[in-house]
Amino acid sequence: MQSAYNAGEVMFAMPETDYEKAYLREKELRKQAEQLLEDRSRELFLANEQLKEANSSLHEQQKIAVQSEKMAALGVLAAGVAHEINNPLGYIYSNFSSLVEGLQDIQRFLHHMDGIIAQGDSLELLRDGWRNALLQFDIAYLLSDYQSLAMETIEGLERVKQIVADLKSFIRQEDGEKAPVDVNDCLRGALNILNNQTKYHAQVEVEYGDLPLIPGYFGKLNQVFINLIANANQAVPENGLIRIATRLVDGWIEVVIRDNGCGISEENMRQLFTPFFTTKPVGEGTGLGLSISHGMVQEHDGEIVVESQPGEGATFTVRLPVSAA
Repeated sequence: MQSAYNAGEVMFAMPETDYEKAYLREKELRKQAEQLLEDRSRELFLANEQLKEANSSLHEQQKIAVQSEKMAALGVLAAGVAHEINNPLGYIYSNFSSLVEGLQDIQRFLHHMDGIIAQGDSLELLRDGWRNALLQFDIAYLLSDYQSLAMETIEGLERVKQIVADLKSFIRQEDGEKAPVDVNDCLRGALNILNNQTKYHAQVEVEYGDLPLIPGYFGKLNQVFINLIANANQAVPENGLIRIATRLVDGWIEVVIRDNGCGISEENMRQLFTPFFTTKPVGEGTGLGLSISHGMVQEHDGEIVVESQPGEGATFTVRLPVSAA
């Protein structure tokens, strides 16, 4: 009889049919696992496509909300902007009316002198006629007045040109690459657009610091400053005070907008940047201004810091990093 032990090892023989069954069972389990993996992969792919579509839709809705907020703000600003444009246009029109009248006097002077020359009088009589006509038609005053009228007209046209440029910067959509931005210029543009609102309601003091250019979106930062300054103007009483300063602090550009208005309660502070939250009466605000501004500042890797106590005004500080510059 053959021993079941060989060289100290126990030998177990598995029947061939059991081995085949184990192989087929393992093959079936592997097939099921592969099918399960394929099903899960398909589900993940479809879920990912749905997320992409939802994200794209949200992005489009965000762009629409931002543009709607711009249009709403522009609607509020429209009367003031129209007045800001009408002021220089008014004296441009008046200056051109004066220029036309002066040109008529110059034409009469030339016609008068042409008649004197045609008479063929002596040189002395011609000289006297010239001097008398200069005094009669006040040509010296007209020529000096023309220079001041021309300078005023150029200034008025520059003012209109700047207002239009600031409006274009405010309403344009920016989806491209960031470009070098002068934060002080963004702030100046915001103040120009809001000038007609603030000058009749509050005293605005501005102190511009020496700032480097940073990569960003001019129109978006311009909109942020418009929203914050407009809010400050609405918060202060008649003849209130708004102090604005720009400065460079430890690698950050800071734009500080401080008012002596009614301040913000602790409860409202917690909801300050919540979309559609507003303490303004119905019809006077969309509740999107601060929320959109907060998002735009974050888009520049910055932050908005708020300090306020009820009855003691509020201070909004926009902080933008310059390290990327």
